[in-house]
Amino acid sequence: MSRGDVKADTQVSALLDALVARDAVPGASVLVRREGKPDFYHAAGLRDREAGEPVTRDTIFRIFSMTKPVTAVAVMALVDDGRVRLEDDVVKFIPEFEGLGVYAGGTGASIQTTRAGPMRVRDLLTHTAGFSYWFQPGSPVAALYEEVLGAGRFEPWRFDPAAGGLNGLAKALARVPLVSPPGGRWHYSMALEVAGLVVERASSQTLDAFMAARIFEPLGMVDTAFSVAPEKAPRLASLYGPAADGGLELLERGRDSALLRPVPGLSGGGGLTSTIDDYGRFAEMLRRGGALDGKRVLSEGAVTAMMTNQLRPDQLAELPELAAFGLGGSGDGLGFGLGGAVVVGPSKSGVPTVAGEYSWGGAASTTFWVDRASGLSVVFMTQLLPPSPEMLWDKLHAAIYG
Repeated sequence: MSRGDVKADTQVSALLDALVARDAVPGASVLVRREGKPDFYHAAGLRDREAGEPVTRDTIFRIFSMTKPVTAVAVMALVDDGRVRLEDDVVKFIPEFEGLGVYAGGTGASIQTTRAGPMRVRDLLTHTAGFSYWFQPGSPVAALYEEVLGAGRFEPWRFDPAAGGLNGLAKALARVPLVSPPGGRWHYSMALEVAGLVVERASSQTLDAFMAARIFEPLGMVDTAFSVAPEKAPRLASLYGPAADGGLELLERGRDSALLRPVPGLSGGGGLTSTIDDYGRFAEMLRRGGALDGKRVLSEGAVTAMMTNQLRPDQLAELPELAAFGLGGSGDGLGFGLGGAVVVGPSKSGVPTVAGEYSWGGAASTTFWVDRASGLSVVFMTQLLPPSPEMLWDKLHAAIYG
């Protein structure tokens, strides 16, 4: 290793140790893979505070929205196959959306809509399809998501067999107007859940089966899935949140989690669990242009498309604010590729970044990025919901590049 690597490794270790020491996170781990150099791994704190069990390299984490880039890879694998085109109308795969309207005013029973134009598969992967989330502020549409999905912290539609899985989700979303016309503005949403249904209908496989065959098995991601097998239950981290009086409180014990049973709602936007090494192999596949250890998952062109900004600056007004939730960073200097953010310019807040970096994070404060220019991939795991206000993506960049 170079002297700079050693300094960065020391700074990253100190960052994680300090976060744990002051109860900013319950426990955390980081994996940095650098081309031609040994992996750097560091863990601190506990995956189960109640039992005193430490974070280990095989700890299983809820990765929430870090599922989104995986779903984007699944879609792009079908693009490589010729079974899906990015310009395809989503109605081709999901006819339930025929006649979908766009919110035009009003509330409750008096909501007014205008007819939506064509929604492309590309729009799903760039969050410009017009869908929303129940937690999005500023529009009565978010309240309708609560109404039709029973949505909340643990997304009941995922765990209730009566909700009908992805097919039921499509029927529910067909009853709710879009917040904006397809292809318009970036608005963080359930679009990647919808993309998961496109995968199912284009491949004639369930989303979990397709991901296993085309992504997880080739990459050796043996612990990545939408539920956790009972024999792996001791490795599933507990989930924590900030306590009202300071410190942390338990939200869900790993050994009692609903994820230990089959999950009927396969959320392509936030449903996967994974380990740091599994996701590190996924990140390395992207860094190496779609292949790892002789197994090709995507074409080089598909990876390039994912990691290239797809949107105009005027479409991205909401990205900086949502980056604090979805990425764990301040969000300035970012565009958006397919399934994740892309660095397009210097950060005004002084965060050291590299043009072309591809990244996203998850609601439990996980985050990752791929920097092909520097031959670098970084994965950070913890279990703190909602996302930490610490801007961990920013702090990790400062420690590694600064």
